[in-house]
Amino acid sequence: MKRKINLSVYRFTLLNKAKEQQVLSFYNEEEDLLETMNDFCGYIHKNIRDYIDNQGKYRTFTLSNLQKYDSNKRTVSGHFDSAYTGEKGKVKERKTNRLKYNINEKDLFSKDFFYLIHVPKNSKFGFLIVQKKENHGVKSIFESAFNNFMRKKGVSNYVLELRQAPPRYFIQNYLDFGKLKEFRLIENDLELGREERIFKLDKNLSEAQNLKRTLIDLFSTMSRSTEKISFLNKGEYDEIAFVLGINGSSKTFYVKNQEKIRSNIDVSNLVEYDNGEPTIESLIKISLDIIKLAS
Repeated sequence: MKRKINLSVYRFTLLNKAKEQQVLSFYNEEEDLLETMNDFCGYIHKNIRDYIDNQGKYRTFTLSNLQKYDSNKRTVSGHFDSAYTGEKGKVKERKTNRLKYNINEKDLFSKDFFYLIHVPKNSKFGFLIVQKKENHGVKSIFESAFNNFMRKKGVSNYVLELRQAPPRYFIQNYLDFGKLKEFRLIENDLELGREERIFKLDKNLSEAQNLKRTLIDLFSTMSRSTEKISFLNKGEYDEIAFVLGINGSSKTFYVKNQEKIRSNIDVSNLVEYDNGEPTIESLIKISLDIIKLAS
């Protein structure tokens, strides 16, 4: 049975203290970030990063095996190992339903998942592709662990920043063929805080297509704008979010803050499997294809 495989796409930059983006293949005058990333992966494989998340759970972050370094494709790839405490439950034998062992709240619940780091030559942007696993986020801990590694390395004047980077074709598919399910009008008030007005749409509502066209027009023109958004006769707003759905899956779009759009891509039908597990070779190939469309 094939497993569902979702990949998340991030784009990263390296900033100096003046917030200037560096050419990654020769930052700090002569260093190549590809080699630094390879060193970083080797470091976290030997030195497990532990921390407390914002829910008070103890977590660890490391590699499940040594990374694969490819200087020709300029990639580092392998599997992260992410674990956390706080889950209580039981593990049972599938056929008999007999108890194998109990999981207590102090046990680490661990998952392995694929990653690929790509550092192009002569570019200010690199990419991180990560297999999405529920309750195992990577963005914050990857940034934190890498920047901490750089400080230990004695390079404290550079900071790595990760941002969501959904490929353009993926976004366009939703914009072209997605059905509008709802939209939210958002205001940020200094006294009242964030206020949202939510409008859910009937599947058969003929007005939905016209509303979708209006929202897409705003989406195409308002990115990064600091102005209020004028929306039909409903007033002016700080942000408008809208949800488009295709074949049972949905994605939320933001008219102004488009970097908030999640970049999860279902590649289950593209991956090659071996005994029900996705092969790392096929995941690497798919990831590089995605990066071509995202860059």
